[in-house]
Amino acid sequence: MNILIGSNVHWWNAEAAYAAVTARLLKEEGHRVFVLTRPGSDNEKKLRLMGLEVMVEPDLNTHNPFKLLNSYFQLKGFLKKEKIEIVNPHRSEGFPIYALARKSLASFRLIRTRGASRKVRPHWPNRVLHRDWTDAIIVPGKIVAERDLAGIPIPKDSLHVIHYPIDLPVIPPAEALNEYRTEFSIPENHKILAVVGRIRQEKGHLILAESFQQLLQDFPLTTLLILYRDTPDELPEMLQLQNQLKELGLMEKVRFDAEREDIRSLMAFADGGVVSSIDSEVICRVAVEFFSVGTPVAAMPTGCLPEIILEGVNGTLAAEPNARSLKEAMARMLNNLVPLSQGARSDAETRFGPRKMLEKTLDVYQQTLLPIEQNGEMA
Repeated sequence: MNILIGSNVHWWNAEAAYAAVTARLLKEEGHRVFVLTRPGSDNEKKLRLMGLEVMVEPDLNTHNPFKLLNSYFQLKGFLKKEKIEIVNPHRSEGFPIYALARKSLASFRLIRTRGASRKVRPHWPNRVLHRDWTDAIIVPGKIVAERDLAGIPIPKDSLHVIHYPIDLPVIPPAEALNEYRTEFSIPENHKILAVVGRIRQEKGHLILAESFQQLLQDFPLTTLLILYRDTPDELPEMLQLQNQLKELGLMEKVRFDAEREDIRSLMAFADGGVVSSIDSEVICRVAVEFFSVGTPVAAMPTGCLPEIILEGVNGTLAAEPNARSLKEAMARMLNNLVPLSQGARSDAETRFGPRKMLEKTLDVYQQTLLPIEQNGEMA
């Protein structure tokens, strides 16, 4: 198949990663795949490093109506020239242009992958775009289908849940991982909890600080490792977090580090991962990455996390989105690390394996192409 993946996002986030992994898997399967993104973006750099065929034109992010019209005709010309059969945008930017092209061309099918946390407004244009002009919708979790698309009734046979996939890396030997204790000055007898991601209000670091203080009353030999990215030291959220940690007397039990290239090894080094987000987490790539190295996760009941976290299997889930409940979830995890670690790695392989994601995605693509093949529209 000839496939165009739309990933019109400037930064490298879970949505961008989902699109990139989809494109890579399809390419490895022998399909010709193009990825359209924004020029000069972090996303473009990552995509090129992955060896993908990257496009930065047409510009579907412009707000200039004349440029947008030109981009529409550029897009149609490209779709015809390359005989594109599947167009799969992963962002709302440019989605109406893809849909207009689908309306005027019978030669391809439009599959929208939606991984954003924003609810789709239930007005007429959105109903037309998502229900009438789109052949199928892929979501990374049931939460998107049940909550974010609730205002636009999508036929059940057009809506597909496909989780974010993850490769299973080779886990470094214990001796190598233990070197991190020296690097971060962590005592040998301490358990390590790790939180990974940007420091933003919705990520719940302030609540995590309260939870960690409560946890130390029962598990005093514990260190919290905060691994972050895209967060300047002068950012208000960073300053607020550091001030709270000082006020709670936690600085000696917390380690910070940023922009690491060995992030998956650090995840394996941790005894447990924590996802303290109080909003978003529609894809929650971090939780699945922890699973891939056999590290269980204690998490808030946010977004798709109640769907991803299997209590007592791969981690623990807070009963309520508050500090006390998160502390209890972390405690349950620390009391059951061995079985949860085994369950996390096993679940990464069975539920989130790349092969499973690829097969499900191709099945959606092929289902939408059947009417074309039956009617001879490709001829």
